[in-house]
Amino acid sequence: MKKILTLLCAVMLLLTTACSTQNSAQGNRDPKDGLVVAIGGQITTLDPGLTQETVNDYVLRHLTAGLFHQDDDNNIVYDLCQDYTVSEDGLTYTFTLRDGVVWSDGQPLTSGDFKYGILRNLTYGADNSWSIYYPMTYLAGAEEIAGNMDLDPTQIEIEGVSTPDDQTLILTLIKPCAWFPQMLTNYVWRPLRSDVADAHESLWAFKPGYPTVGPYTLEECNENEKAVVVKNENYYNAESITMPRITFLVMSDSDAQSLAFKNKEIDMALNITATIAEGYPNADEIWQIPQISSYFIALNSGSTGPDYLKNVDVRRALALSIDKEALVSAVGSEEYYRVLHGYVPVGLAGAEDDFRLEQDAREKYLEYNLEEAKALLAKAGYDENNPLKIVYKYSQSQLHADVAQILQQMWGNAGIDCELQVVESGVFYNQVDNGDFETSRYGYSAGDDPSQFLNLWTTGQQIVASVDDPVYDKMVDEAGYLADHAEYMNALHAAERYLIEENVYLIPLFNYNTPALKSTAIQGVEMWGLTPFYGHCTVQSEAA
Repeated sequence: MKKILTLLCAVMLLLTTACSTQNSAQGNRDPKDGLVVAIGGQITTLDPGLTQETVNDYVLRHLTAGLFHQDDDNNIVYDLCQDYTVSEDGLTYTFTLRDGVVWSDGQPLTSGDFKYGILRNLTYGADNSWSIYYPMTYLAGAEEIAGNMDLDPTQIEIEGVSTPDDQTLILTLIKPCAWFPQMLTNYVWRPLRSDVADAHESLWAFKPGYPTVGPYTLEECNENEKAVVVKNENYYNAESITMPRITFLVMSDSDAQSLAFKNKEIDMALNITATIAEGYPNADEIWQIPQISSYFIALNSGSTGPDYLKNVDVRRALALSIDKEALVSAVGSEEYYRVLHGYVPVGLAGAEDDFRLEQDAREKYLEYNLEEAKALLAKAGYDENNPLKIVYKYSQSQLHADVAQILQQMWGNAGIDCELQVVESGVFYNQVDNGDFETSRYGYSAGDDPSQFLNLWTTGQQIVASVDDPVYDKMVDEAGYLADHAEYMNALHAAERYLIEENVYLIPLFNYNTPALKSTAIQGVEMWGLTPFYGHCTVQSEAA
């Protein structure tokens, strides 16, 4: 006999998590262990104002909540916000908080917690520049305090953030932003408590038991091994949370994840390759997670980069040497990987159609041309007697390793001597974010607007500090002031062309939909924006 269990596990992550209380599906594990999910890398931070990596988001989505979240179709859904209004000029947003929300320790949530979170993240420091880009760019008065660690965020007053009472939050912008509510789903806008979240350090976020306002609290965390979250009984929608515990295991090896899943040691494997998925014996256990994502090569043409990358001819030669069609075919099937002819991926609205598709119909950027690549290298002074020597950096992952080896071979065909440098994921991000690289793999996912991808390479927002171009900064900034939708999108197209085709600051490679393994007992998973949410999933298990 089978019994049906409906479980709510609040999980919104950039790839997946899982929800399950299987009996037979859990092998010899104690059901009290709850859900066990394998993730693909070290947890580098659980500070909502600082996170930049997918593996952190797996845990953070359980611990935090914001004004809004997004549903399957990227529509905005109220979360901690009950209602909001916008002024006629589009500059003032007034949010009314949901009644009766408390933190996990029972203390009421107030608009002041949102204010502290925003101001605290703004003043965290230069290393936090990517996370604070949007509040710094749009909030009135935010730029003046951004990165100033001498300020006490509990004592700051700026025009952009006000709290007339405990249930009302007012955010005032310096320029209109048509997708501002979508922007507010980012972690940097979420509430923090001044008695919990230190103003300018993040160690508190690794300490078990600190008060949270999301569906779970942190029970245990060793960033190199695992994080364990348990149900927050004071969550405003606690009656829907029936999964008591979720364990996120750090397991970087894809084959090890696949084997652990096969042996029923884990309920989900979030870091498997397309090769594993394509050869997997049970297709029903393969889960494709759709993403609006760009996998690309960052070229450090900035102040910390090598001289050769300051030459646009060399950057173009590196791009034209890559046969993207062959690379993608070697990495995996079109089911998971799709050649990317520009930087902004498929899945975002443009002027009249999908942004990527409407541009590809006009012009595809940086198409493979080995002979032109060789000619450009010769023009730059490189030949058989003086080959261009480069270093390509990537983090530990089967996919990243496969791509690196293919690039090394393709660049070799153009006479380029490429040294591969692999580092552990936590070290990788620190090195690349600090400009310690020549060429490097990188990926980005976002689901609201093409500007999210293009803003990423302006001087104020860069994760990878490799582009220094005030002309590009101005193009992106001016686009943000355009009220006409078609003019706005055409301005973004122009900015992308300048970034990729004219200056080759990046080399786009492919879109990707990362496969995962999940038990067939898990059904009804929802997507919140780019991220799966196991809030209303049904789990079937054999009766004992």
